[in-house]
Amino acid sequence: MTYREVLGVHEFRALLVSDGMSTLGDQVARIAVALLVLERSGSPFAASATYACSYLTWLVGGPLLSALPDRYPRRRIMVLCDVARMALVAALAVPGLSLWVVFSVLIVVGLLSPPAEAARSALLADVLDGEPYVVANALSNAVGQAGQVGGFVAGGALVALLGVEVALLLDAATFALSALLLLAFVRERILEVTSAPGGALQEAAAGLQLVMRSRRLRVLLSWGLLSAASVIAAEGLAVAIAHERGGGPLAAGILTASVPAGFLVGSWALLRLPTHRREPLFPYLIVLGCVPLLATPFVDSLPLLVALWALAGCGNCLQIVANSAYVQAVPPHLRGRAFGVAGTLLMVLQGVVLLSAGALAEVTEPRVPIAVVAVLCLLLVPVLPAKTQGRSILSRTVSG
Repeated sequence: MTYREVLGVHEFRALLVSDGMSTLGDQVARIAVALLVLERSGSPFAASATYACSYLTWLVGGPLLSALPDRYPRRRIMVLCDVARMALVAALAVPGLSLWVVFSVLIVVGLLSPPAEAARSALLADVLDGEPYVVANALSNAVGQAGQVGGFVAGGALVALLGVEVALLLDAATFALSALLLLAFVRERILEVTSAPGGALQEAAAGLQLVMRSRRLRVLLSWGLLSAASVIAAEGLAVAIAHERGGGPLAAGILTASVPAGFLVGSWALLRLPTHRREPLFPYLIVLGCVPLLATPFVDSLPLLVALWALAGCGNCLQIVANSAYVQAVPPHLRGRAFGVAGTLLMVLQGVVLLSAGALAEVTEPRVPIAVVAVLCLLLVPVLPAKTQGRSILSRTVSG
């Protein structure tokens, strides 16, 4: 199965472009808001908190809202979330907003992400299945990471040239275009609900039980969480580090984009391997993602930091394998709530790491927390469950 074959499915093309535009706009807004907050407050913690808002909102939105795509048409949920986010992001462009208003809007925007992302993940699995889904999911991840790379760099350049307000209005426009694409090219599907829907808390509990009962889901989720935690501090503190080293908005954007850029390279290489050889590489990919970050406190050169962080991003590519395997291991009518569990844990963990790293940066300097997080993640590798289906990941690597 090739990229060209899955791109031949017009619904997938629409989902891919829609997701790519939203991701591109989101990263433009993130770098713009982080620069705005850093400029006004002078605090690396406050700048890092702008990233944390979009993650910690999953603590509420993930369990309570991610089951919606299992109960209502998935395309409709995505369109409604895009329209709402378009209006909210456009409101951020109003000059002179207080930081409290900025953070409040970011929280509401963040609450709309869980149902939208759960619907997108479930709908992609409805459009394609089996190996075509694996290839499509990998391509979606690659486009998402490319959107992050382009968004961070473009965001830094746009803020430098046109200002924060224009960057935010462009982000709002990407949500509008995403909604139009979904309406025009993606077919609405009637859900096959196998049981009467319960309340939000009941749905959240059912999703958690679903994951906890499956060893395979737990193992895949554990490795995905560790990989995400290992690199998120670098992305969250990149703006403060670039500022500390005398770089401008463009330098901040390039440094922030280095981890997603490495992800693209690593994903391309990982997908060249046969399917059965990918999961055994999980421990080694974690090591690849953490070791380059250990040098961060000792490196003063921004270009060298970009190279090190890009290498760390290569290790983060295990996400594409863990994500696709996780979704395919769940029955179609339960994918929304299963995604909600994974998304909530992933986003909350990243938010906690961002806030902790930002707080530590206040009493040390922004490069130190990145190495601290990398050390903690490396220490967790030996204690993670190393089996997905019977044999140990490490033993399969040795024997294979």
